[in-house]
Amino acid sequence: MSNIHIADEYKPGKVIAQASALFLNNAKPLERKEIGVDPSLDRNNPSVQYKKLLEEYTQIHKVSDRMFNGRSLVKFTDIIHSFIEKNNCKTLLDYGCGKGHLYTDEFSTVTDQLDKSLPEVWDLNSYSLFDPGYEEHKELPREMFDCVISTDVLEHVPETDLIWILDEIFSYADKMVFLNIACFKALKTLADGSNAHISLFHHLDWLELISARSEHVKHLVIYIFFDMFDTEGRIELKGFKLSYENNKIRVIQLHEKEEEQC
Repeated sequence: MSNIHIADEYKPGKVIAQASALFLNNAKPLERKEIGVDPSLDRNNPSVQYKKLLEEYTQIHKVSDRMFNGRSLVKFTDIIHSFIEKNNCKTLLDYGCGKGHLYTDEFSTVTDQLDKSLPEVWDLNSYSLFDPGYEEHKELPREMFDCVISTDVLEHVPETDLIWILDEIFSYADKMVFLNIACFKALKTLADGSNAHISLFHHLDWLELISARSEHVKHLVIYIFFDMFDTEGRIELKGFKLSYENNKIRVIQLHEKEEEQC
């Protein structure tokens, strides 16, 4: 799709995000550009770059228990909880979970913002973890889930492979998908010197790609939250909801405001 009409939707509740006070030199919003996907690729036939990255991330996981332990998910705990409740989700898959410590008794090694593991926080009946770069979670699940979440994952995937990765994420969800994507460079670099965020695109280009793939899963509600720079170089978070009504896609930008005090 070449253009996306975005409506605004305001809901009462806690503020989901505020622009960070962090300013970075020469930080600017990304320019729009085409995402160079390759529809011929799939799980059994990924790109050469994907396979090389998978090998590298597998090795990085072995360096330290703190590497990819799930801390990028912490800031979305409350947001995801609200969407889980709204969509009546009791089973969940974390796709690209890293070590997934937040789902275990080791959650306190990741953050002091939780007093119990995520399955308890989110009141789940069951959950599954998948990350091809971590031995313990490298096997794909065989069942479906009410909800699939994927945070800090897609920007690490070669753009050529994004179609099959998105389709795979969607294929495991019965009700809802939650995605978080960074639209700026990472602090980490790869072995070849390139930035760890190898798929850097304007959030509208991401929305177009995801909207196009969602045509195959019109029963799903898809929430997408982008970390990005605003025009003044500050980090901000923008959220969107994709859904279908009368066979037509609807894209809503999400905003939250403080509840009025009684």
